[in-house]
Amino acid sequence: MEIIPVIKIKKRDLTEKQSEFLKELSDKGEYEKPLYILDLYGIEKDKPNLCTYQKLSKDFNLWVDSGPRNLGDVVDVFMAGANAITLRRNLWPNINISSIREISENKVYIKLEKAALEEVTFYNSDGIINFISKEEIEDDYKYEHKLKMLISKSNFFAYEEDVKNLNYWKTYGVENLLVDIEKIGEFNRYEF
Repeated sequence: MEIIPVIKIKKRDLTEKQSEFLKELSDKGEYEKPLYILDLYGIEKDKPNLCTYQKLSKDFNLWVDSGPRNLGDVVDVFMAGANAITLRRNLWPNINISSIREISENKVYIKLEKAALEEVTFYNSDGIINFISKEEIEDDYKYEHKLKMLISKSNFFAYEEDVKNLNYWKTYGVENLLVDIEKIGEFNRYEF
């Protein structure tokens, strides 16, 4: 199982802990995994932190989730240094992945939403990102069944905060976890 660190940007700057983590990574040499940037300010306020992406892209492979709402927003994020992007259907209901493919070869992922589980557009993406909790999945048998099928057919990434849920995701066949940098130490103690 691959663990991908998530850096949440809640305001305009990185926290001290995030900065320390990134410094440790860059001091070790070239870091090959992507860093998943969850830009909550971009998602909630439509003000992505493009300057931070530019700075980080000098040392890291960035996968940015900033809530783009149109093709121009996607271009801005890619121009700021992102190598991959996550799109959210609730912010951009008429996503056309083909139009993104015409302007960039970068990876395009879609955030999973329960209401859109059977959308064909998922299959045009490079993968699916799940932020829905284990508990919420288990509460809905119909959803759980659809999710199992989707995981088997796509490049699937699950966000997880609790190391106790590792076996749950393994039984589903999930091979990629997104984990907050504050919790990376807990997850890295386990053999994958």
